[in-house]
Amino acid sequence: MKHLICPLCKQPLLATDQGIGCANRHQFDRAREGYFNLLPVQHKNSREPGDARQQLQARRAFLQAGFFSPLMEKLQELIPAETSTLLDIGCGEGYFTQAMSDSHPDAEIYGLDISKAGVRLAARSASDKLPQKITYIVASSYTLPLADSSVDVITRIYAPSKDEELQRVLKPQGKLIIVTPGERHLLALRQQIYRELRPHPKPQAPLGFREDSQQQLSFSLQLPTGDYTRALLQMTPFAWRLTPAILQQIIGNGLQDTADFQLSVYRQV
Repeated sequence: MKHLICPLCKQPLLATDQGIGCANRHQFDRAREGYFNLLPVQHKNSREPGDARQQLQARRAFLQAGFFSPLMEKLQELIPAETSTLLDIGCGEGYFTQAMSDSHPDAEIYGLDISKAGVRLAARSASDKLPQKITYIVASSYTLPLADSSVDVITRIYAPSKDEELQRVLKPQGKLIIVTPGERHLLALRQQIYRELRPHPKPQAPLGFREDSQQQLSFSLQLPTGDYTRALLQMTPFAWRLTPAILQQIIGNGLQDTADFQLSVYRQV
């Protein structure tokens, strides 16, 4: 936790009897599950920002079944072996964050999400693993509670961020890894929803970064009828566009589709 800073005054956060605090006496208690809430009320855009609990639980069930394991393995490969500090922006329920910790056990890892429900799920699962190498925090990706030039690698999977904040916390020679949907991602599902398909925009380098490499990762998805198809629908933004009849039809038929991702690696200019 040595890289955390106070979200109110930007002073270093140090361990206290109750949790962590800064020299200006701003105190943040450790939650029962083990995470820290570093999201001041003025940084919230709603009462409970981020993904809802039902969506997060669906995502957890789907990911833990291994349907996206090729993406998990590719991410593990892209992270340098010598990484000492990693920040996972938009960690959600912690599936990919935990995988990065498993493949890089000596790294200090921070999992950050604006969704308290997601961070609570992630921290609860991580509490069973010893030694503890992941610090989970509820915070805004637009105001990162980490010190300047403190992180070797930042990963960002389907999450927003602020370019200036990425520049600030990443070390000069650090790596930024961004995962975005490819052109054929869930194409069969989208064809059942939209009359006219719009291609996903090609990833652009964040301000202050240059592209180091870009890879496409595609693999087939064979989802059985029932729970896993329902979980995929619940974890995507598509479900609310479906009528109940079409939703039940897709769940009853299962889904044969394609997972397609762009993995872009950037370095600072």
